[in-house]
Parts: sequence; C-alpha cells; structure tokens
Amino acid sequence: MTEFFTVVILHMFAVMSPGPDFFLVSRQSIRYGRTIALWTAGGIGTGILFHSGLAVTGMLIILASNDFYFLLLKFICAFYLVYLGLTSLLNVSSFDEDINNKDKWSRAGGFTVGLITNITNIKALLFFISLFGVVLSSSNNFSLMLYGLYMAVMTFVWFAFVSYIFTSNFFIEKFLKFFGLFEKFLGLALVIIALKILLSEFI
Repeated sequence: MTEFFTVVILHMFAVMSPGPDFFLVSRQSIRYGRTIALWTAGGIGTGILFHSGLAVTGMLIILASNDFYFLLLKFICAFYLVYLGLTSLLNVSSFDEDINNKDKWSRAGGFTVGLITNITNIKALLFFISLFGVVLSSSNNFSLMLYGLYMAVMTFVWFAFVSYIFTSNFFIEKFLKFFGLFEKFLGLALVIIALKILLSEFI
C-alpha cells in the first residue's frame, strides 16, 4: 500500500508540472476545441501505457543506457516540439477561424499528436526509469502494469480537466481576446522546452 501511495504522489507531481504534454493540450484546446483536446489527452494517456510497457519489459533501461538511441530520441522530441511550437507562433488565423475549421483536425489526428508527444517526451521517459527502476520494489509484472494503467487513466483525467478549463464558457468569455497571445505563449514554451533538450547535450 505504501508503494501505491508513493506512485500516486510522484505521478501527481509529474503529471501536473508544466511540460510538453500540458502545453500541447492547452494549445489544442485553444486552437481546435474540447473534442480534439480530449482525444489528444487520450493519446497522451496511451503514451503512458507505452512507457509502462517498456519499463516492465526492461526495454526502457536498455534504450536509456544506449547513448545513440537516447540522443536520437532527444532530437526527435526536440524537433517535433519545435514544429508544434512554430505552428502556433506562425499561426495568423483568429480563434473563431480555428474553431470553425476544427474539422480539418480529425479525432485520430488529435490522438496521434498526443501519443507522439508523450512517447518522445524525455521527461516522461526519465520519470519511468526512476519510478520502475528505483522506487518500485515489486517484482510482479502484473502489479507493475496495474500501476501503469492507473497512471495512464489519471493522466487522461488530468489533461481532460485541463482541456475542460481552457474550453469552458467562463474561460472563453473572460479571455477570448487574449487567445491569440495565449497560443503564441504556448508555442514559445514548446520551442523553449525543445531548445533546453537540445542544449542539454552540449552544456
């Protein structure tokens, strides 16, 4: 039971701290509305299952211990975040235009961008290495997968809540005129995170 509460607390701090997943869901909410943001949250939650599976099988440790693969993953993550960030920074359409044209983003597209962002999220990878390799003492793979399932579900719940806040009538009514600035801020945050990932290899 103590181990479970440790997982709950560590995961809560990890998932609620600002990072690529948070900024992505916020961006999706502002640009495409609640439905697409919820599917993006679903993709992020599925990414947690992916990380859990790699951790349970030991593949995560192998991946992280190989300098070439770890560096490759960092570059993929960084360039993907730069792409998402620049898309927001260079977007010239208004909030109303984005919402009216949100059908151009399918639910599968929202899910896929969430999945890719989480799978390539270095922060998530390092979290699972620490959690499964150091904190958890259970040798029962079934129990470890249950932990992974719990974290996947709660990750989805958290980001679904984030999407609800950013698409609530209260938020839209109060901050609609600032949505353009919000999107630019979120795009800039994604680019800064990407640069930090890249610079960590050279500093």
